[in-house]
Amino acid sequence: MNKILGIVVLGMILSGCSINESSLNVGTNFSDYVSSCKKVAFGGPRLVFNDGNLKGYHCEDATSANTMRYEFFENNRLVKVWSRPVSAAEKQARFNNTLLGLAILNSGTTSGTTTQSQQPAGFLSFNLVSGMNRICFYDQMGSMNTKTVSAGEICPLGF
Repeated sequence: MNKILGIVVLGMILSGCSINESSLNVGTNFSDYVSSCKKVAFGGPRLVFNDGNLKGYHCEDATSANTMRYEFFENNRLVKVWSRPVSAAEKQARFNNTLLGLAILNSGTTSGTTTQSQQPAGFLSFNLVSGMNRICFYDQMGSMNTKTVSAGEICPLGF
């Protein structure tokens, strides 16, 4: 009974651990974003994209279970927040990967075919102009990939 009560209390605590919405307003200073993220995530924001002055970060707060969200900073100012809901297939894939990791830890070996030979197709999510380049962001089943083209070009729809 104590374990169930502990799990319920822990779930209630973690469900309220999302980043302060004012830290996600365009124009927010990077240091304010970092301090807000550190309050709700272990270790602060994770750098997921770097192209000179344009940097993309991901804050692992409580919303990460249901929403993919990335914050983009140019010259230490927030210029774009991109988010979308996590699909049921992605949640299942996360769960399967967790089970695979536990199985590998339990067995101490990585036997079997655990690598993918092909990446899933990527679809254009959004783009940002940085200097003379246009950076195209593609969603590949929850992973973010990029392609850089000239600022005068249009991003291809697929990756």
